[in-house]
Amino acid sequence: MAIIVDEAQKKPTHLFAIFSWLGFLVVVSAAVYYIFFAVPQAAILPTTGGLSAIAPLANSAVQPQDVISSAAFQAVLHGTTIQPPSPSGPATKGRPNPFLAP
Repeated sequence: MAIIVDEAQKKPTHLFAIFSWLGFLVVVSAAVYYIFFAVPQAAILPTTGGLSAIAPLANSAVQPQDVISSAAFQAVLHGTTIQPPSPSGPATKGRPNPFLAP
């Protein structure tokens, strides 16, 4: 009686699967590096031509009281009334505000 011993069949290595995993690991490693470890470069933005026209406004000293008492501002306010809010909210708009104390 003869005993036949076959060698166990090895699974063939799929080179495509190995290269796919290596490529995936390279992409993930590069993404992690650029997101968490790379130092971002400063962005150089061009200046607009209107900055020279804005410079006098930055150096001006505007007094709020002078603006409020000016004739132009008073002309804008003429005929308008500003009412302070009431604790219960606007009276003509349905329910009272539940977040305000009664």
